[in-house]
Amino acid sequence: MHKTSARPRLIGPLPTHGIWNAIDLTRGQFLFILAVSVALFVFLEGPLWRHAHEGHFVRIGLSYAVIPVAVAAALDFNRKLRLVTIVAASTVIALAKLILTALLLVVIGLAQT
Repeated sequence: MHKTSARPRLIGPLPTHGIWNAIDLTRGQFLFILAVSVALFVFLEGPLWRHAHEGHFVRIGLSYAVIPVAVAAALDFNRKLRLVTIVAASTVIALAKLILTALLLVVIGLAQT
């Protein structure tokens, strides 16, 4: 007989299979690279919420530039380093970052009005 917990779970565990498998990254590598890139965007040149209405050229450039470097390092660690995989993985992470940072800027913009 299977024992169940008295407390219901709010959410289940994170999925073990996802887009990161198709691009030869682990879930942890995918989320780490995405988190570092978003963190650079948010905190480079000062917190984003203090500079939301200023130009973001350096913030954007460096936060995207770190993605292919980190992807190449992760793929090399996984022994799956190929140019096509670097490009595919970097594109997927960059698109996810674009969505997250755009939503973040919208939220910050709405909160400051």
